[in-house]
Amino acid sequence: MSAMKNVFSPIWLIPLLALAVALWMVWQESAGSGPQIEVLISDAEGLEAGKTPVRVRNVDVGLVSEISLSEDMSAAVLTIEMNENTQRMLAEDSRLWVVKPRIGRQGVSGLSTLLSGAYIRLQPGSSEQTATRFEALEEPPVTPQQTPGRRITLTSSVNSAVVVGDTVQYNGLSVGQVEKVDFNVDDRSMRYQVFIEQPYDELLTENTRFWLQSGLSLRWNANGLDVSLGSFESLLGAGINFGVPEGQPSGAKMTEERSFELFASAEAARQQGFVNGIDYVILLDESVAGLEEGAPVQFKGVRVGTVLKVPLRWNPTDSDKAPLKQIPVLVRYEPERMDGLVPDTDIGYWRERLPELFEQGLRANIRASNLLTNTLYVDLRFYPETELQAQSEFAGYPVMPSMVSDFSRLEEKLNQLLDKFNDLELEQSLTEFSEAMAATEQSADEIEALAQSVAAIVEQPGMQQLPQLLQDNLTQLERLLSSVDDGSATRRQLHRTLSNIEALTRDLKPLAEQLREQPNSLIFDAEKPADPEPKAHD
Repeated sequence: MSAMKNVFSPIWLIPLLALAVALWMVWQESAGSGPQIEVLISDAEGLEAGKTPVRVRNVDVGLVSEISLSEDMSAAVLTIEMNENTQRMLAEDSRLWVVKPRIGRQGVSGLSTLLSGAYIRLQPGSSEQTATRFEALEEPPVTPQQTPGRRITLTSSVNSAVVVGDTVQYNGLSVGQVEKVDFNVDDRSMRYQVFIEQPYDELLTENTRFWLQSGLSLRWNANGLDVSLGSFESLLGAGINFGVPEGQPSGAKMTEERSFELFASAEAARQQGFVNGIDYVILLDESVAGLEEGAPVQFKGVRVGTVLKVPLRWNPTDSDKAPLKQIPVLVRYEPERMDGLVPDTDIGYWRERLPELFEQGLRANIRASNLLTNTLYVDLRFYPETELQAQSEFAGYPVMPSMVSDFSRLEEKLNQLLDKFNDLELEQSLTEFSEAMAATEQSADEIEALAQSVAAIVEQPGMQQLPQLLQDNLTQLERLLSSVDDGSATRRQLHRTLSNIEALTRDLKPLAEQLREQPNSLIFDAEKPADPEPKAHD
């Protein structure tokens, strides 16, 4: 009995009690802990093992226990010990990201981490499949995972400044956001993942068009300068608008996933909204500078089509060595634009109707919509006196008859006038004109000198008395003329004197004739003329 008492000594109760407490603490620790997960992150800046928490709605649900590098050292691996009862948060589509101070178009976020430090934000997913390995997002998700709505894809070949977080608007109302932006190298186009919230996703139909909305848009058109001011959000960055083009039916609601084209402007979306049309080639024998893709095709001011390609490159074969005499332009005639103006807008009807109109003289030419910007458009009019072109097909497209525009004719006449003007000997004319101007200037100087001389003569004292002297002379002349009036003694005496002179002249006339015939008759006697002898005529 004494030996048994020595074996079960009370002193052994102390280590047994310590072992029981340790086992209980281990059980408590294992019972209160959750699953362990791994998160791959590109950069572990600001994260610390044993300090960085994992939070859901600002509630701690885990702690980073270890930070290490991946085997290929391309990322950091975070080992996270989750709390108890967090298994349901770790769905396959759950998302994690690092919350830290960020500055972007959406504003400033994460300022609280400047004092508390960065932490891991967990957004639980909705999938029934769970996971223990995740890849952290580089940027916070724009749309919460459980937000109801629809995601669509937009494609664009134009350069744009759309970034993640930009708004999607409908009639000025923000209804969604851009979640992802990618560049497709294969077709060199941009792809945008857009989320449209409920109930606005019901606005998506088969005829919906998306376009870029910049804060301030300046565009020249036929009416002049068009200024469009977007929303306040679009002033800070680019935005996306959508809607159904005016004059188009809404169409059926979108029931399956599809992609939409993102147009550069509302005008481009409105004009490209007509997808049904008949393609024609116009062969222009004039310059197409100023005619751009998307320009209107009009009939008497009403738009009936769109210019598709300027010029149309048809890649001729090596055997085709003909020179490029005419510029081919591809246009699309869109009968739907005349809805309400014509009884039928069916494509088949217009395929048969247009050749008849060509026979009646319908021709295409280009005109200037704005002389200031030199923007051109295609104009359709009837010219019954013109002949129909013989060529009916080009590069697989039917040919729409055309003629040279009046604008081009005017330009040709102006060029001819300028050529004639250039042929003028302007240099010689200018030289002669300069010489004439120099002579005129010299004459002007001489006239000025003469005028100064005359002014000096006029200013002399004697010239000042000249008017009075002339007046005195005129008075004396008047007195003299009055003295020879009819009946005056002076006039009678003058008449007698003239009569005597006349009589004396008659008496002296024979003497003058004698002296003219025989000057010496005053000294010698005058010779008497002999008797005339009769003679016969020879």
